[in-house]
Amino acid sequence: MKKIICFFLFLFFLLLCCECADQSKFKLCSQSTFCENNREIRKNGSGPRFSFVPSSAKVDENKNLFQIDLLRSDEVEPRLFVEISSVIPGVVRVKINEKDPDLNRYEVEGVLLTENFNYQNAEIVSQNEELILLRFGSEKEKHADVKLVYGSSWKIEILNSGGEPIMVLNNDSLFNFEMDKKDFLLNKQKEKEKEAEAKNSDNEKEKEEEEEEEKNQEDDQPNYEERFGGNTDSRPYGPSSVALDVIFPDTEHIYGLPEHSTKLSLEDTEEGEPFRLYNVDILEYETESRMSLYGSIPVIISKPNNQKTLHGIFWFNPSDTWIDISTQETQTKKKLFGKNSRVSKRAHWMSETGVIDLFIMTGQEGKMYQVFEMYDTLTGFPYFPPSFSVAYHQCRWSYKTQKEIQNLNEKFDEYDIPVDVFWMDIDHTDGKKYFTFDSRTYPDPKQLSKTVSDKGRKLVAIVDPHIKKENSWELYKEAQSNDYFIKKSDRKTDYEGHCWPGTSKWPDFLNQKVIEWWGSRFSYDKYEGSTSNMHIWNDMNEPAIFNGPEMSIPRDTIHLGEIEHRNIHNSYGFFVTKGTFEGLIKRNQDQNERPFILTRSFFAGSQRYSTIWTGDNMANWDQLKYTESMLLSLGLAGAPLSGEDAGGFLNNPDEELFARWFQTSAFHPFFRSHSHTDTKRREPWVFGDPYTSIIRESVKIRYSLLPFYYTQFYKASTKGKPIMRPLWLVFPEDANALNEEVENFSYMISSSMLVSPISEKNQISKDVYLPKGCWYDFHTLEKINSKGATYKIDAPLEKIPIFYRGGKIVPRKMRVRRSSHLMQNDPITLFVFLDENKKSSGSIFIDDGHSYDFKNSNKYIHQKISFQNNKLFTKTLNSNYDPALIERILIFGLEQTPKNIMDNNNQDLIFNVDESIDMITIKKPNLSIGHDWQILIQ
Repeated sequence: MKKIICFFLFLFFLLLCCECADQSKFKLCSQSTFCENNREIRKNGSGPRFSFVPSSAKVDENKNLFQIDLLRSDEVEPRLFVEISSVIPGVVRVKINEKDPDLNRYEVEGVLLTENFNYQNAEIVSQNEELILLRFGSEKEKHADVKLVYGSSWKIEILNSGGEPIMVLNNDSLFNFEMDKKDFLLNKQKEKEKEAEAKNSDNEKEKEEEEEEEKNQEDDQPNYEERFGGNTDSRPYGPSSVALDVIFPDTEHIYGLPEHSTKLSLEDTEEGEPFRLYNVDILEYETESRMSLYGSIPVIISKPNNQKTLHGIFWFNPSDTWIDISTQETQTKKKLFGKNSRVSKRAHWMSETGVIDLFIMTGQEGKMYQVFEMYDTLTGFPYFPPSFSVAYHQCRWSYKTQKEIQNLNEKFDEYDIPVDVFWMDIDHTDGKKYFTFDSRTYPDPKQLSKTVSDKGRKLVAIVDPHIKKENSWELYKEAQSNDYFIKKSDRKTDYEGHCWPGTSKWPDFLNQKVIEWWGSRFSYDKYEGSTSNMHIWNDMNEPAIFNGPEMSIPRDTIHLGEIEHRNIHNSYGFFVTKGTFEGLIKRNQDQNERPFILTRSFFAGSQRYSTIWTGDNMANWDQLKYTESMLLSLGLAGAPLSGEDAGGFLNNPDEELFARWFQTSAFHPFFRSHSHTDTKRREPWVFGDPYTSIIRESVKIRYSLLPFYYTQFYKASTKGKPIMRPLWLVFPEDANALNEEVENFSYMISSSMLVSPISEKNQISKDVYLPKGCWYDFHTLEKINSKGATYKIDAPLEKIPIFYRGGKIVPRKMRVRRSSHLMQNDPITLFVFLDENKKSSGSIFIDDGHSYDFKNSNKYIHQKISFQNNKLFTKTLNSNYDPALIERILIFGLEQTPKNIMDNNNQDLIFNVDESIDMITIKKPNLSIGHDWQILIQ
């Protein structure tokens, strides 16, 4: 009977979750009081006006912080102040908060890496009755100039080195800062007085009269409650939203604001819904929609017209946030006939609560990647995961038994398809209690770990942050006894909701003790059955709650310090992965093993703890098409380690879609196939040939490219550079790279390879734009000398258009084995593609692939490889690891037949020439990665 009840409960929750595709379960702007109110300010100009108080302007005694008050037009005394600083060279921080508030606004801690801050000297360069000009930093080095403009409404301009604005704050006077918290404070004071009087009064009649009088007074007070979908948000603090408009002058294209399934360039929204950042659990999300998804990074990257630079803005606020995008056309200079117009973009930011805290990242001309390094200095560079995570992952909801995974372990070998990781979804647990295994279906998880490990493979287990309410469960009892759960709005009772286990509670990750406790649960003695070969998947961490408002937790629930959940919502998943990351490091005695974590929910800073995937996508061509822009957007917003469920999580792909999806996903940073429990089985071999062969070839291509991809992961972790890049990032002077079709449906891997996926049914060719230069077909190795043109490329079912870029060297391993671990010591083949000047360059990073020895003991190889003047040579940046043998060198595009080829010891090397594709093959050159050498071609 118990099994039957559990089954119907499961079906109920599954059906409830499936309704998430219904947008009526999620708010529109018109159903969000603060969003609608701030939009009205824009439409009607009805908002309060604020202006600077010039007499309050000052630089602090440390000479790195400027401060000035803001006065509301209908008030006598200023209640707000502005702080401006430059926390690192080229980054300007603008912060607006209340002066002496009765109730402090929440400011999230733990996201910013304040230890990286290097405050620049602040100086008032000039000041008059119209403006103040500030400078941060020295004249000789990179500095930031900021202009504050007085008037009936304040304005701040961030200037470039030529004195032109690159960003303007409050240009259109949309600034709003709601401060109506008096009713809450008054009620709180009355409650205290009432309790005190009740203790001293013996007159029941008098007490009744007082209570009746207080009730009448309460009835006269405003009611701030907000109702949606059968739920009521008490909003006890009253309205507290913040809003600000930001102009990006002379800019037609802005990017970012993940996560949304839209085109890459942010489209105008004023005639429809704004972009929304509010982490929710949504099944079957739609493409071309601005509604919320699983994660939020409040970052916009701007690409100024006709400039080789990028700027960025980071709106540091984890509460519910809406952003309206619009285009403005301004007339700048009179010409002989007519006027010259300039197009600019505007972002109107609107957040439910918190403070205004902006980081403006100013890029220098010619430095396209500078803004990414600035952002990562603020929030953390992407973590460097172990090398197996770069390979292929196999997942399903669910592989319900240990035997299923053991069979998979054999089947992949039988079909000659490499795989590195098998994933265990919720059904591997004992009754959906995380940190456990079901002893009936997974009787010996340690043996399972050893079985897959013998072939160089790993396991990943799901651990969600909802804790099953079960009084006999030791983990639940421990959390309950320590008061670790989020509270209801009464501040006393634990909040309870429904998720996969049934009635559940949610740990309060705003409490550092909870983060430490959560991490401790990953220790091998507490997480019985876990091994060092098993890594972790944090899902449902928005947090997802089946019976909660908008499928999440009520906003008026309470965290440590009486902080409402509305203040921290978008950062909840960040803190879950933080606890998981720290726990996985501490579970090993030497604390030297690099964790792998996958998360669905994320915020700014999540990149330093986890890889991200795009959630519950659908198996259709449209979702495949928009996957590229979703991943590109994540990379531009500082989260380059990302991927999707290859093949689509929901519904059943046909053979063609499944094969095309694998061909595409094989080039994404994170490469995993995953599917819903109600879908048909879809392991790589289920469709049979020719599809199995096509998928096998796609996976093997990925494995052959692992040295190249692993090097890009390392670069992302040290420089913050995206791995997937829009063409305009690599070719900033090429206007065609901004074309909608080019921007959204072709991309670069690093700056070395161009991939143009097939995302339409029955498509057997594609028009592919190739920027000016030499390009080499990945499949045929034939060269195209492009002048910046579109080419019709054959794309039969067996392949998609992929090109190596001339001028780049790509390291590969051509002996593909059953797992990446078994390829660790295999030799390298260098693919050298020459540009029109007969030059080429590249690099390679090698370490043990799993530990922090590269960081703690300097044990790694990092080597640059270059071709110039008929010489191939290396420059070793670090060589403190076992050298890797080079078995072959392939040189393309030299356009001459060598007489001989010699190494630096003047020894002749064996080579041959394939004139049909202009390829020189040097066999067994007796050279290694890790040693400096050169080869001379004569």
